[in-house]
Amino acid sequence: MKRLLFILTLIVIPLGLSAQTSLDDIYEDYAGKKGYQSVIYGKKMITMMKENASSDVRRLLNGISMIRIISHSGSETALYDDVKDIVRKEYDLISRIDEEGNSSLFYLYEDDDEMSFVMISSGDESQVIVEIIGRFDVKDISKLSIIGQKK
Repeated sequence: MKRLLFILTLIVIPLGLSAQTSLDDIYEDYAGKKGYQSVIYGKKMITMMKENASSDVRRLLNGISMIRIISHSGSETALYDDVKDIVRKEYDLISRIDEEGNSSLFYLYEDDDEMSFVMISSGDESQVIVEIIGRFDVKDISKLSIIGQKK
């Protein structure tokens, strides 16, 4: 009986794990969906971003392998809710900022190979999800906001 229970446990655990939705699935589900905008910057695009960047930003970009962004204009919160459910289970909350009806949550997941930094921002009329994947210092992430700004 114990042996049968052990075998059933080994079968059920992988099934339960495969049922979990990952951020990859979220991006696939919402990319191209009406009312949503999605952008993915791969390694080649990140390399091009380094051309006019400061040395600090170039050093940060060297460690980034991908940036993914999904946004939605409107009051529907399905995207926000779906991402928040995933990151609450797997990621560590770094910071939360609530101001005038807007909420921004910052999460981090680390393993031996890569890190995933996720920003979830939501207001009355929009939601934005940003994920940065690679190996980097989280303190330097704010430097990315200057890319594309005129000097």
